[in-house]
Amino acid sequence: MLLLFASVHGSAEIYKWKDSAGRLHFSQDLGKVPPEYRNQARGGAIEEGVADVIQRYEAPPAAVSPRRARSTSERTHSSAKSYRVRVQKTGSSMRVVVRLNDHVNAPFYIDTGASDVSLPEWVAKELGLDLESARTGLYATANGVVESALVTLDSVELGGARVENVPAHVNKSMSVGLLGLSFFNHFQYRIDPASGIVTLTPNGLAETGTIKGGRSREQWRAQFLRLEGRRVAIERTLDEIKPNWTVRKKELEQAIEEVERQVRFLDNEADDARVPMQWRF
Repeated sequence: MLLLFASVHGSAEIYKWKDSAGRLHFSQDLGKVPPEYRNQARGGAIEEGVADVIQRYEAPPAAVSPRRARSTSERTHSSAKSYRVRVQKTGSSMRVVVRLNDHVNAPFYIDTGASDVSLPEWVAKELGLDLESARTGLYATANGVVESALVTLDSVELGGARVENVPAHVNKSMSVGLLGLSFFNHFQYRIDPASGIVTLTPNGLAETGTIKGGRSREQWRAQFLRLEGRRVAIERTLDEIKPNWTVRKKELEQAIEEVERQVRFLDNEADDARVPMQWRF
């Protein structure tokens, strides 16, 4: 969920790190950084210069020349229009109304810790999305790990800030969605909790090729690696079962076929987003 940083007097350090799934995190307390990421966080510490900024997106490693990507992004950012969106504060969360596919308005919480947009099932039905044949992914929730349908939204719009072809997954247990990085990756953003304003400025990363289809290179690779991990785990179980367990063997073989089907779906999604092969492994 959204990481809220308290205002501080003078200068302080904000520690930032990426987890194994490519998600970007921030904390003012090094002790709250998982031990395996502390060296990374120390090296990525930034000085907090504006007290009302609680999180700012940093561009992931570019697939193009870093100098070229940075200069193009800076030119785009300097001339881009900024969007100021008022949010409804509910405890430590911030709620906004998002327009999807140009015809459905739905409530969402801002969650820059989520890699993709999380879509409530009722919203997916309002949008008329085909969930039966959709690719699926495993997601950790308060109720444990669940399997969710993965979809691509034609458009996601917040206060005039619009992104097309946005990856999302459907969560059956939620009534309010989560607006994650597959949307926010397209913007430099600042959240002012005191005034309840989110400011979004297009960052030009899609134009430079640093992100494709709303995801960075690390996020695309994580998608492919998750499926590969599922396939390897099923094959290992298949090798370990007794030869006479024919029913179980058939179930596992069907599970492998399903993973292979999902890899084909993901490859098609990556092809549509023009994701290079080196981002997929």
